[in-house]
Amino acid sequence: MYDSLSSIVERDAYNSILYVVLGGILLLSVFHLVMFFQNRDRAYLLYSAYTFFSFVAYMPMAESGFAKSISETLNLDHFTKDFFTIIFNCIYFFLFTEFLNIKKISINWYRIIVLPVFVIIFIAFLSLFLHYFLGYDGFFNSFKNVFIYLVTIQTVISFYILSKVHNDLKYYIVFDGLILFACSVIGDKTVRQLPGIDLSRKMGDFIFFLGLLIENMAFSFALGHKQRMNYQDKVAFQQNFIAQLQKNEMLKDEINRDNEKRLIIDNEKIKYLQEISDLKLSVLQSQMNPHFIFNALNSIKYYILENDTQNAVDYLTKFSKIIRTILLASKEKEFTLSQELQTLQLYVDIENLRFHNHIQFSINIAPEIDVDIVKLPPMVLQPFIENAIIHGVATVDDKKISVNVSVKDQAVEISISDNGIGREEAGKRKSIIKNKTKSLGTEIAAEMLKNYFNNEGYKLQYIDLYENDIPTGTIILISIPTPRYLGNKYA
Repeated sequence: MYDSLSSIVERDAYNSILYVVLGGILLLSVFHLVMFFQNRDRAYLLYSAYTFFSFVAYMPMAESGFAKSISETLNLDHFTKDFFTIIFNCIYFFLFTEFLNIKKISINWYRIIVLPVFVIIFIAFLSLFLHYFLGYDGFFNSFKNVFIYLVTIQTVISFYILSKVHNDLKYYIVFDGLILFACSVIGDKTVRQLPGIDLSRKMGDFIFFLGLLIENMAFSFALGHKQRMNYQDKVAFQQNFIAQLQKNEMLKDEINRDNEKRLIIDNEKIKYLQEISDLKLSVLQSQMNPHFIFNALNSIKYYILENDTQNAVDYLTKFSKIIRTILLASKEKEFTLSQELQTLQLYVDIENLRFHNHIQFSINIAPEIDVDIVKLPPMVLQPFIENAIIHGVATVDDKKISVNVSVKDQAVEISISDNGIGREEAGKRKSIIKNKTKSLGTEIAAEMLKNYFNNEGYKLQYIDLYENDIPTGTIILISIPTPRYLGNKYA
């Protein structure tokens, strides 16, 4: 049986099998690269690199066809095969640490796994330098033989660490890694020629190809399992959220029964609360900080329970406008700067109802800026204004916040300044009251800006203001790229 299989591989099917494997891993490499750009998950990028270097490593093994022609053109040979085999085996360690979030679980475990791999990669590139620039192969030949033992030790250490990780996905990685490791070792020349094994090169390659196929199938199952776990978490979140919405519905029913004279106001309130319920889901799904929404809900509830009809109507009228704006933002990928500034004004008007109109808010726009052309992510400036109110001017008597839009260094600069207590003092007060809650609103906004502009031409800077060593406020400078087709106008 073995002799027949060996004969088929040696004489007839080797090149065909190789092309099937090369084509498959190249498609996997491209597919996972596309998935990376869609999801921004580094695991996809690492898996794409892993499959790509596998493809490059085994191209020189083709005996005919375009792969052989490309290999000869690029001078890919047995040396590059061994070199790239080392590289994609090393990448696999980075891949599973990223896939299982080892760095978040324990930074020490992460370092134990990846630091030795960095050293191995450095030595591999050093040997590459010696080969191409000095024509010395002795170092690489010795390192290649030692690599098998190094990667074996590192695999054992890594799998021991994986045994401590509480994540069902690790079993895919363990199975995946064992198959890949075993087939890689058996396919290596120094191992397959040992007494008792005695495999030809083509049979060794065939075993590795088989292992590579099984390994890719296992990792595909791992990705599917991970996606299913994410889906289950999402379903659990939605169920909890629905329960919260049901509690809100009960509150609405109690208010409707309270007084027939307030029927018109109550009906309007039900309409707005339903919009708020839809908004909550959109806000949470888009990772927007919901503090403002819940604070507003509490204020509306307070006015209604206190029978303060006029304030309730005023609050609901203004709040309905910003609800529609935020619902629009959940469907749009971008706002014009004009829409964004109008939203800020409306937000501060609502907050002023809470602060009894004590916040002096102003917006100044340079005449050369067309706010209907400049675009940015929707609702991205609101968290900075919210932060300026809560942690800045909330405790000062003369509350002032200003937004200035100008052109600087061929970029649109948005300056948000307040005369509050400053970041340092705000941090001290949070420490005193032992507030361990971390506001992520501005961080999410900064990440939205970074992703929207691809980190090109976008800058975020905080400036603390002092007078006689006393904090007098904070300035936030947000610099975004000027629209390309207006570059000459703003130059």
